[in-house]
Amino acid sequence: MIINMLGFNLAWFGLVYFGNIFIPVALVMLLHHFILQSKLTNEVRLVLLVTVIGASVDSFLHFIHFFDFPDSALIPFWLIVLWACFASTLCHSLSFLNKSKVSQVLVGGGFAPLSYLAGTNFNAVEFSYSWTVSYLTLAVIWGSLFLLFYYLKSIILNKEIQYA
Repeated sequence: MIINMLGFNLAWFGLVYFGNIFIPVALVMLLHHFILQSKLTNEVRLVLLVTVIGASVDSFLHFIHFFDFPDSALIPFWLIVLWACFASTLCHSLSFLNKSKVSQVLVGGGFAPLSYLAGTNFNAVEFSYSWTVSYLTLAVIWGSLFLLFYYLKSIILNKEIQYA
């Protein structure tokens, strides 16, 4: 759990600060994470699904110019890799959120937007609105995304799919 948390923080810093140059390091870290998993297939499914959803949400926010990435018409590839690294924390360092929807909303809505705002300090992202408006908007989005991600996690990892 601690290694997962430290690995994600290293990946976050490397990808946000160095951008695409850090992708190979982050991918090796992610591969190492997968090698250690007993439920590899389900974990990979969850990581891929969360990555697609997260990158789609960020692409939409970029498309409407909520935020922009310097010198990039689309979201940068390092951000997609960052989504995959984040997704790898759901079953491990963020597993304490499994049973509480309130905690999911509070942690997702409270802390996740801070990583975007911190990215402005590294010139990785630029917001079109004030920090307050940006934070509050991202808080609603991320609070909702955390609920969705933990719901998907429960389906994928526990196979709680009901067939009629």
